[in-house]
Amino acid sequence: MEGSTDEGSLAGAGGDRIVDVTDHRPVATDLELQAGTRAQPAPARLDVRRVDHPLAMVLTVAGELDLATAPVLQERLDAALHGGAVVVIDLSRLRFIDSSGLGLLVQAERQLRESAGQLVLVRGPRAAHRPFELTSLDSYFEFCESPSAALRTALVRRIESRRIPRPTRNDGPRPSSAATSEE
Repeated sequence: MEGSTDEGSLAGAGGDRIVDVTDHRPVATDLELQAGTRAQPAPARLDVRRVDHPLAMVLTVAGELDLATAPVLQERLDAALHGGAVVVIDLSRLRFIDSSGLGLLVQAERQLRESAGQLVLVRGPRAAHRPFELTSLDSYFEFCESPSAALRTALVRRIESRRIPRPTRNDGPRPSSAATSEE
């Protein structure tokens, strides 16, 4: 097999490199793919699913929430950031969140609060929840363990915000109309 096209391609590529016979370009080996030297990183992806519930709009976020993908969530939030809306964001399928994602959630919470709305978050996995802890945002946001618990929390908060405080009761004698007519 000496002098064959295959051997010439291999020898011309540096000895241990594999070369495509048709166009003589080096082919990435498994080690190169594992090391990341030849493979292009897959673009970060964020899937946002919206479910309109009678109590709230529920957004389920899956993937990575970072600078590149934050506009996807922002677009979905823009539709809800008005007039007393209740928004539940389910982070249980989120793999990663960076400071731009955290900033987006803080901004959304403030806008909703200013318009008499609410934001409730469903806790994500440890890797996604850790940035909230490191920035103390875990005490800023209200977290629930499931979307149904978040909907219950939103309902309770909505009822409490509309409750009219009862006047304090004074056990002393009330002024009566008879007392004013005697004067």
